[in-house]
Amino acid sequence: VFCIGTLFSSMMFPDRAPNDQYLFTTFIGGSHNRDLAGAPTAILKQFVTSDLTKLLGVVGQPTFVKHIHWRNAFPLYGHDYDSALEAIGKMESDLPGFFYAGNNKDGLAVGNVIASGSNTADLVISYLESGIKQVS
Repeated sequence: VFCIGTLFSSMMFPDRAPNDQYLFTTFIGGSHNRDLAGAPTAILKQFVTSDLTKLLGVVGQPTFVKHIHWRNAFPLYGHDYDSALEAIGKMESDLPGFFYAGNNKDGLAVGNVIASGSNTADLVISYLESGIKQVS
């Protein structure tokens, strides 16, 4: 398996593709296989098609392929990442009205980022509804 993840945009957002087709983005490479992402599009198409067939039972060939090579696409958490999380937690506790959300706090996966934003929005709403004046 070469794919490290696939987002099915046409399932997440309506009207992204015709009703009889799917639009998706597949990520290949990652920190352990950096050179693979720079392979020719035809080879990557074969890898993705094969992986999606094995993993999900996808049948058929893509009608459209666009290959974008992001050399440093995903941020990698460093060895002192726990210190960063502690600093974020301290800022949130020391600064009333300061809220932090996103992939740096709660994980890279799309679901994690959505949950992070949603949970933080709930905290902001609670804060605003509590009548506490924000520090300016």
